[in-house]
Amino acid sequence: MYKPCADKSCFAHKGESCALGETDLAQCASWCATITDDESEEISTPTTTFRVPWSGSALGLADMANLNPRGRTILIGVLGAHDAGKTTLLTGNYLQLLRGQSLANAQFAGSRTLGAWEALAAWTRFDDAARPATFPPHTPRGISRVPGLLHLALRNTKGEFRDVLLTDAPGEWFTRWAIKEDAPEAEGARWVVRNADAFLVFADCNRLAASNQKRGTARNELRQLLERLGNHVGNRPTTLVWAKDDIEPSADIRSSIQQTLARQIPHVIEVSSSTNQPATLTNVMETALCHAWSPVLATYQVEPVLHHQPFSAFRGCHAYA
Repeated sequence: MYKPCADKSCFAHKGESCALGETDLAQCASWCATITDDESEEISTPTTTFRVPWSGSALGLADMANLNPRGRTILIGVLGAHDAGKTTLLTGNYLQLLRGQSLANAQFAGSRTLGAWEALAAWTRFDDAARPATFPPHTPRGISRVPGLLHLALRNTKGEFRDVLLTDAPGEWFTRWAIKEDAPEAEGARWVVRNADAFLVFADCNRLAASNQKRGTARNELRQLLERLGNHVGNRPTTLVWAKDDIEPSADIRSSIQQTLARQIPHVIEVSSSTNQPATLTNVMETALCHAWSPVLATYQVEPVLHHQPFSAFRGCHAYA
């Protein structure tokens, strides 16, 4: 058991990399600051092979501070019920980038969560044991107060660089938040809605086209989520994703949801996606990114001239011969 580092944003004592990138923790001043002279011979430091201040796992709040100096960060909140296809869409976009494809007219320029991306992508690949590829597993509910953040660094054709963060959170958080906004177990959902620059909201066409009871429940849950989000979204870009759209819900179900959209989030954009058509997965992400990427120009400020203040007429000192 190791003592926590003096740097509160470092989690080397939990086996992660040093926040300052030190490969030998004994050389890190922050790490050594927690070890007294009496303990120096008794407490060993964990070994590490990391050469960068991140581990490749999903990012947390402390990790975001390392990205802020690089430029503007875009946080996309991915909302939807359990098994609506959120993680599958994220994985599909990662696999497309691995093939060299662009995303929103931008090329892949790195990631600090390659380990987390690969953990998801591994489920879609065939291995030596001939295990058939399948969808990524359900995101565990866990006890975390905020979601894991998947990171992509992208550079567009104009040379503009963006760090893009995508939330990978369990659907139960949003279902609970839609029912009771201040529920303790919905803290993660509240964090996403409070901090996101843009939203992807998933409508599960498979559930919406199921038997009478199931599709009614799915419709009501989705409408509750849209109504709750409508109270907070403001003018932030929002995209409704008709996921698994190779299965068609009834016209009444679709119309009911679109009426809720028109009332609660009138600026929403509707798109469709299906794993049977991988290109639709990137189309969804491009829709969200293109609107969130647009720079917001600062309003030109003109300082008023206050004639009643003598100091406003001061023009500097003059030397007289």
